[in-house]
Amino acid sequence: MISLESSDLISTGTVRDCYLHPNNPNLVIKLPAGEKREARLANIRELRGYQILMREHVDLFCISHCYGFVTTDRGTGLVCDCIRDDTGAVSKTIRNIIATESECDIRYNLQVVEEFCNLLISKNIFLFDLNPGNIVLKRMDDGTYQPVVIDLKGRYENHEFIPLSSHIAYFARKKLRRRCDELIDRILVYRNKGFWL
Repeated sequence: MISLESSDLISTGTVRDCYLHPNNPNLVIKLPAGEKREARLANIRELRGYQILMREHVDLFCISHCYGFVTTDRGTGLVCDCIRDDTGAVSKTIRNIIATESECDIRYNLQVVEEFCNLLISKNIFLFDLNPGNIVLKRMDDGTYQPVVIDLKGRYENHEFIPLSSHIAYFARKKLRRRCDELIDRILVYRNKGFWL
């Protein structure tokens, strides 16, 4: 059993808390936040989404990889990559960069995100839960950013009445394009108004 300290907590989400792995700085452990059904199922959904992606693509550098479940003193958690900047610091989400860096170059950030979205579409990497809190921008030594998706549970959850995007690539690409456009819009709205909608 892995013991986790409160100081290991690096982020909290709607349904999960994310802890640094105490024995490996390159891993995190995601744990359900609370007892609600959504929280309990989030890790299972993420692992399934990850497995789908890995069946479709041999090597993905743009996602946080999953390594299965571990038992901790705070419950069962999902082990995933901890994305770090080239300096070793834990990479920030798009949301955190826009919210905390007053000198953030919004034009450059948007360019990086647009190029990332174009890559996802061109390679048929169907990630649908694209929001600024689910993508980190890994800062490279040269000052550029490499986007990495850190939450993959959205791929498995398809709430369409007839889930065509889960089975037909044409509809999946259209849905991905919509999600990419929504991501760009949310970044612009937040930067311009200073709050999340």
